[in-house]
Amino acid sequence: MKATILNIGDELLIGQVVNTNASRMSQMLIAAGIDVCGTYVIGDNGADINFYLRHCLERSDVVLITGGLGPTKDDITKKTLCDFFHSELYENEEALANVKRIFDARGYELTPINRQQAWVPRCCTMINNVVGTAPCMWFELPQANESPDGVNTHPTSQNSPKVVVSMPGVPFEMVNLMETEIIPRLQQHFRTDQIINKNILVQGIGESFLSDLIEPWELALPKSIRLAYLPQAGMLKLRLTARGGHNERPQLEQQIADAVKSLYPIAGQYIVGEDLESLPELVAYTMKRAGKTLATAESCTGGALASQLTALAGASEYYKGGVVAYSNEVKECALGVSHDTLAAHGAVSEETVRQMADGVRQRLGADYAVATTGIAGPGGGTPQKPVGTVWIAVANAEGVTARLLKFGDRRAQTIERTCNAVWSELIKLVNQNNPVKPL
Repeated sequence: MKATILNIGDELLIGQVVNTNASRMSQMLIAAGIDVCGTYVIGDNGADINFYLRHCLERSDVVLITGGLGPTKDDITKKTLCDFFHSELYENEEALANVKRIFDARGYELTPINRQQAWVPRCCTMINNVVGTAPCMWFELPQANESPDGVNTHPTSQNSPKVVVSMPGVPFEMVNLMETEIIPRLQQHFRTDQIINKNILVQGIGESFLSDLIEPWELALPKSIRLAYLPQAGMLKLRLTARGGHNERPQLEQQIADAVKSLYPIAGQYIVGEDLESLPELVAYTMKRAGKTLATAESCTGGALASQLTALAGASEYYKGGVVAYSNEVKECALGVSHDTLAAHGAVSEETVRQMADGVRQRLGADYAVATTGIAGPGGGTPQKPVGTVWIAVANAEGVTARLLKFGDRRAQTIERTCNAVWSELIKLVNQNNPVKPL
């Protein structure tokens, strides 16, 4: 079974709004055993919507559309779909009741333009959007060789009719509909494959070097397993994907387990975690499993460490808090960094970062603490301390370890790489002091 994604909106096309829907939808579809064979972003243009809808139907069994379902004149998706399927709009009573419910709950008056949200094509199955006013529309194309618009629609999955689904572009509305309605309906409509993903987080080795190291292992993988290299700043993620038939899940899980087990003797020294998407998730897992608490002291990362932790649910179980100490005065008064240390060695120094880490750990009463100080750029460097010079530290009751890093002059990349390096050092220290079973 194959699906294509069609995200509609001028704001997406010109880059005014980041298209997070595409990545989220792809993740959900793959997890459900549905292949994604393409993703397209187009503007609010009827001719483009018609063209790409025809193109997507020729390539796939399902076309998932987001955007263009609002009540204003630039929202033309619903009207375009109505024309494509040679249908007409009508006011759906269930959709209208949902719109009224939401407006009443918010204390708004239902205007004629908002009432139009309840109008849908007669040929679709209306699916209520319980967290928004724009309804979802499910279309099934006839099992004949051509759609109403002349598109070859010969089904490719169990002779089931092809499907077009139109959803609102608001991300949380789309996610709710996908989770509660669309994915379950697609799995009932088509027989989906079994797809199992396994993530392995790697640090301390470049992509090309790792590829050379594990080449014999990679070539020996079963044909049912596909390996992808997903590099990030200062980190690499290996993703193993096993695919098989509807009743093959136990065999696929065993193949994945065997492959991972055989990888450790080859590259185990570089593997920092499994089954997680990012290092902050691994930090959360590690701290919770060890039953330890953490504090952060940040200068050059400007709160990025704290932001990454608190973006994850359950951070309060282990994260005490942090201090963003950009100025020397804050480093002294909030973290207890010695004035003499700053005068003699400067803010970007081993001596300073050590005192930052130890200071925040003691002041916030945490088991562990991390600290960063550096020159993120693009300005502020000197011949002795060029842009990209960063010191990081990790502290616990037994002492403080510090490390010098040297990155380039790209500010965002320096901050991201610094965060990843900090998390890696923290994870190593926590696991050394609190041995746990492998993930």
